[in-house]
Amino acid sequence: MQTSRTSDAEVVIIGAGPSGLFAAVELARRGVAVRLLDRLPEPHHQTRATAVQPGTLELLAGAGMVDEVLASSVHVTSARVVDADLKPVGEMSYADIDCPWTFQCSLPQWRTEQILTERLAQLGGAVERGVAVSSVEERDDGVRIRLEQADGSATTVEAGWVVGAGGAHSVMRKSMAETLEGYTYPGTVLAADVGVRCDLPRDASNLVATPGGFVLLVPLPHERWLTFVGDLDDDETARLADADPAEVVAAGIGRRIPAAVTVQDVGWATSFQMHQRVVPRLAEGRRFLLGDAGHLSSPFGGEGLNAGLHDAQGLAWKLALTARGHARPALLESFEVERLAADHQVLDVSRRIDATARAAVEAARTGVRPSPATPAQRGAMIRARCLLDVTYAGSPVVGEHLGVGAAPPAPPAPGERFPGRTSLTGTAHHLLVDDSADAAGVERLGSRWHGLVEVVRRPGDSPTSSSALLVRPDGHVGYRATPADAAGLAALDAFLGSYLVPTAT
Repeated sequence: MQTSRTSDAEVVIIGAGPSGLFAAVELARRGVAVRLLDRLPEPHHQTRATAVQPGTLELLAGAGMVDEVLASSVHVTSARVVDADLKPVGEMSYADIDCPWTFQCSLPQWRTEQILTERLAQLGGAVERGVAVSSVEERDDGVRIRLEQADGSATTVEAGWVVGAGGAHSVMRKSMAETLEGYTYPGTVLAADVGVRCDLPRDASNLVATPGGFVLLVPLPHERWLTFVGDLDDDETARLADADPAEVVAAGIGRRIPAAVTVQDVGWATSFQMHQRVVPRLAEGRRFLLGDAGHLSSPFGGEGLNAGLHDAQGLAWKLALTARGHARPALLESFEVERLAADHQVLDVSRRIDATARAAVEAARTGVRPSPATPAQRGAMIRARCLLDVTYAGSPVVGEHLGVGAAPPAPPAPGERFPGRTSLTGTAHHLLVDDSADAAGVERLGSRWHGLVEVVRRPGDSPTSSSALLVRPDGHVGYRATPADAAGLAALDAFLGSYLVPTAT
């Protein structure tokens, strides 16, 4: 085997799934040279993960892709539980969430990846396909990566940083000696893209809870449905050994819902076990993990793909500032702190949704319904499921100044999502102030952090108008100074200096 050395790259991303693609897009938007590698010679055409949550739509809007996702998807406005006759048992609506989009988008994963790939191409990037990574070696000044081509030739590439987004069997994770810690749910589940005849409306995900198990039916474009069928009994599991999964899917739905749903055809189908796992670390030196390379969750809540996209954005803006010499080490070090806490939160939400689904099946068996959630509990769960409650409070790159006698103003608090983040365009931080802010302090901040912080004037009647709000490039509040007087703005300036390098002294 002949080995040659290729040109250097600022960042190499291993894996062109949603997480890797979005990381490449976000880095390219910030002018960082990326090599995005994938071992598959061609893009797949599998349904896989289909839910894009409202909180994720906000990220895609900032990256210039939300219109394509909206046009390519079915808009799911609620999550319903129904019985074997498809009669409603419970419903969770997304109508009252504080977001421009009060629905999930449902579309096949291959289409999501296609949209991301097209956006990357617009930014001058591309996926290098048919390239496998055999080893990753970190050195003092970078990372050496050995690549193997489909023709058997091998090359090495030197990169400043390398990102592992290669899924559950990540080469990067192995190079970091990390393992996915947690547990595997008992039982086997089938997933498939199906055509069915039924009376279910196509504006909701539908968990059909029956004494014989569950069938999840989620609408997809072109009158298709994503279905999960489980947990399989011993006979169904045994059939998987010598039958096509599509045959088991049709039989499994027919056994659980014999009268209300008729399977007309089965497209893509697979069997799998559900996991609840996360690595202890998402970063080591110049190596990082995103998405399924770092965490796995039950697919009931539709959180996995979304958490990976949030990982990607959370790394990209920090890595770009670091690559351009505008950041101190504390910024990139905060990626693991923030995203590991957020990913644990996502896994907890996924666990609770999975438990709710399994409780619905048990209720169908016993006839004993669990106590309904309170309105407050339902509201909190909806926000969590939609990824609108992610907070980085407690992060080393989140802070607050409260002047003497000042009370904390209304939300958003430091670390929380800024509700109007889709109105803040570009890739810089945004400093939101009104006319009551100390003029000299605002002018000094604008000059000292030119190109890194954009000053935005806002109305003086907003709930937090007495404060200066620093909104980070990821749309989360990084700092809140109350009041926005000379002392408050000086504290904000010092805070920025703790993780950024000023453009002017």
